[in-house]
Amino acid sequence: MLFIQIGPVLAIPEPVQEPAPQTTNPATETSNQISSDTTATAELERALAEAETVVRQTQAERITQELDLLGGELEGLNTDFFAESAKLAAIETSLNNANERLRWYEAELEAQRKILNERIVEIYRHGNVEPIDALVNKAGFKDLITRLSFLLKISEHDAELLRGIEEQHAKVEETKSSLDDLFAQQKEFTVQLEQRKTAIEAKIREETELLASIDAQTRQIIENKEAERRREQVNVVNTLVSKRSADEISLEPGTIAYEALQYLGVPYVWGGKNPATGLDCSGLVQVVFAKFGVNLAYYSRAQAKLGVGVAYDDLQSGDVVFFGRPIHHVGIYLGEGYFIHAPKRNDFVKISKMSERRDHAGARRILSNIPVAGETP
Repeated sequence: MLFIQIGPVLAIPEPVQEPAPQTTNPATETSNQISSDTTATAELERALAEAETVVRQTQAERITQELDLLGGELEGLNTDFFAESAKLAAIETSLNNANERLRWYEAELEAQRKILNERIVEIYRHGNVEPIDALVNKAGFKDLITRLSFLLKISEHDAELLRGIEEQHAKVEETKSSLDDLFAQQKEFTVQLEQRKTAIEAKIREETELLASIDAQTRQIIENKEAERRREQVNVVNTLVSKRSADEISLEPGTIAYEALQYLGVPYVWGGKNPATGLDCSGLVQVVFAKFGVNLAYYSRAQAKLGVGVAYDDLQSGDVVFFGRPIHHVGIYLGEGYFIHAPKRNDFVKISKMSERRDHAGARRILSNIPVAGETP
C-alpha cells in the first residue's frame, strides 16, 4: 500500500550527551590562589612604598623650601644686626672723640680762666674787683663777660683772651650737647640690637625645631639631594673652566673669581670670616678681596656702596653681586650666569645660577685692574 506524506516531516532530536565531569586537584587550586594573593600583595606593597617615597620626597622638598625661607629671613636679620652694630660702633667712636674734645676744651678753658684771673688781680691789685672765681659764682658766664668788659680797661691782648674764653666755653657747651645726642642714639641702637638679636635667636630655634622634626628617611632624602648638589658643583666648575676663554669669564690664577673658587665647599657660619672655621656671604667676599689688598666693610649693605655700579647685562667675572631689598646677601660673579656665594646656615660655599634668584639688587665693580681672560696675571 502506498502512503502519501502530507506536511513537514518532524525530526526527532538525538539525545544530548552531558560532558564528562573534570577531575580537579585541590592542592593545585590552593597553590594558584596563594600565588595570586602573593602577587597582589607584592604589587600593593610596591605601590605603597612608591607612594610613601613620593610623600617623603614631597616632605623633603617642603622642608628644604622652609629651610631656604628661614635662611633668607635669618640672613636679612643678620645683615640688619651687623648694619646696626656698625652704626653703634660709629656712635661709640664719636662718643670717645667728643669726650676727648670735651676734656681738651675744659682744660683749655680752665687754663685761660686762670690766666684771666691772674691778669685781673694784677691790674686791680689795689682795687676792689673780686677774682674771677668769685664773680663766676655770683653771676652767669655771659654776665661775667659783660661786667668785665665794662669794669676793666684792658689791653687788646686781654680782650683777645676774653674772646678766647667765650669761644672755648661755647665749644664746651656744644660738645656736651653733642654728647647727650650721642648717648641717646647709643641707647636707641642698643635696644634695636637686642631686639634684632632676639629675633635671630627665635629664627634659629624655629630652624632647629624644623630640623629635629625630620624623620630618618626624609633626612636621608635631603642628604642625598645635598650630596647630589655637591657633585653638581664639580660639573659647573668644569663647564666654566671649559668656557674661560670667553671675554666675560676669568678663572685664571690671580683673578678674583679664581680666588673665590678656592673656598668652594667651606661651611656656612654666621659672622664667619675665617675659611678654616667657616664663612658667611659677606665674609667670603671680604676674605677674597683681602687677598688683593682691599679691605672691605664686613656687611653686605656697606659693600654695596663701594666701587662702580654695573648693569646686569655688563657683568664680568669678579664683579660683586647683591640680592634683597633691602640688601642682605652678596656673592661674586663668575660668568655664564653663575656666581659663588655662602647661602645660609646648614649650607656651604657653592656656585649658583643668577636666574635662581629673583631678588637681584645690583652689582659693583670694586677692582677693575685685575687680569681678565687672555691677559697675563
